[in-house]
Amino acid sequence: MASVLALVSSVLWGLGDFVGGLASRRARPLQVLLVSMPVGLLLVTPIALLVGGDARGSFGPGVGAGVFGTVGLLCLYGALATGPMGVLAPVSAVLAAAIPVVVGLVSGERPGPLAYVGMALAVVAIVTVGLEPSAPTDDDQHQRVTPRALLLAIGAGLGFGLFFTVVSAAPDDAGLWPAVWARALSSVLVAVIALVLYLRTGARPLETSRATLGLSAVAGCLDASANGLYVVAVQTGLLSVVSVLGSLYPAATVLLARFVLGERLRPLQRVGMLTALAASVLLAVGS
Repeated sequence: MASVLALVSSVLWGLGDFVGGLASRRARPLQVLLVSMPVGLLLVTPIALLVGGDARGSFGPGVGAGVFGTVGLLCLYGALATGPMGVLAPVSAVLAAAIPVVVGLVSGERPGPLAYVGMALAVVAIVTVGLEPSAPTDDDQHQRVTPRALLLAIGAGLGFGLFFTVVSAAPDDAGLWPAVWARALSSVLVAVIALVLYLRTGARPLETSRATLGLSAVAGCLDASANGLYVVAVQTGLLSVVSVLGSLYPAATVLLARFVLGERLRPLQRVGMLTALAASVLLAVGS
């Protein structure tokens, strides 16, 4: 069950990253998060109350995860706003997978042999789906990987990897409370950043179109749902396995970028999609 939940969370993260990336091409990433974070909090909090769990024991890991998750999303949306989604999302995913895997193995986790094969295949899948498209997209402004976009993608990977790791420190009976605390901290954090920028520059934080606000809200719902599923998955499964499955989110982003934005898939990217599927099966069976 943990593997299934982690895989579903990766799909939701991929969808949320795509929608959030689109919103970030119309507004600043901070403006997107100012909407998506509170919306996600409103979605996950009532569910957490119904499910129950150790809210107090989840506070520390949840807050820590919220800091890293906010940094990761700010970096990722900034990267996706300036470069090809099909390339930059997988770059972030490699680091997002590597950090918790190392932490899990060092802490004594020992998945089965098939899971190790699945981990190796997952890395191959993440790298191959991120190969730069050989043909232009429908948007000339977002088809080149700039040094700034690459650095932002790396920053996103570090943030997500630490989010995956820190949130796993919550009690096994935490329910969805780590996701609630993380989302609450993120909402406060982006509001403070927006306020500071407003006082310094006078820029209105939510001066954007209704369509962008709608995209931001959808991204928030998808991301919060993914966080909640991942939190439950890591409570019942191995961090080294669950985090890798969660890090397969670029597959959904790449597919949407292909069909919505016209970002072409190279043959090896198609192989990467199949490899991701094989890795998911091996990780689920081997864990």
